[in-house]
Amino acid sequence: MTFEGYSSEAFDFLEALPSRDPDWFKANKSEYQRLIVEPTKALVVDLGQDLQAKEPNIEAQPKTNGSIAPINNDLRFSPDAAPYRDHLMLRFWEGSPKKTAPTLMVHIGTDKVGFAAGFVPADVGRWREVVDSDDGEALAREVAKLTKAKKAEVFGQELKKVPSPYPADHPRADLLRHKALQVRWIEPMPASVSKPSFVGWVGKRLDAALPLHRVLVSAFG
Repeated sequence: MTFEGYSSEAFDFLEALPSRDPDWFKANKSEYQRLIVEPTKALVVDLGQDLQAKEPNIEAQPKTNGSIAPINNDLRFSPDAAPYRDHLMLRFWEGSPKKTAPTLMVHIGTDKVGFAAGFVPADVGRWREVVDSDDGEALAREVAKLTKAKKAEVFGQELKKVPSPYPADHPRADLLRHKALQVRWIEPMPASVSKPSFVGWVGKRLDAALPLHRVLVSAFG
């Protein structure tokens, strides 16, 4: 299984998905498999091999609910959302369980590609202990490097105040106010998306997130 690129038909299919209903999707399932599923599985395999050459324990599972997020929206939580998404979401994680493991993400839209590194801590108290420690200094340093290098945004800060018993002027007060962490950025879709070289293009950008990922794995993995 080797990634050969996405076709223009694939992006036409993705762009139209939010306006389609389940009956249409069922009738066009074979096209979805051919245009979207098979090349995405191949992309996950090739990206996984690239990442595992640097971080052997990263998980890359070429299947839905593995490294490939479902294409349908969960309407139980978003009843007004479209039935299907117009983008692909890939996840590569290290540690267990997957839900709270440090994760690298790739968001493939119709004209942009997004990248992210982060995780949702299972224990917010443990997160605060790490932020307050020497590991927290390394974490803050890598977050700052990535935001500067990629003009990335930092998400997950949910608290208005620094939680006790930490002082309001703590050197990493901003991180202490987080309940999760995601550092992400978006880039224009490259012409190489239709070629095997797209794997290298994506891999190079994930390389920029690996130092932050390694700090998270060391502290929480």
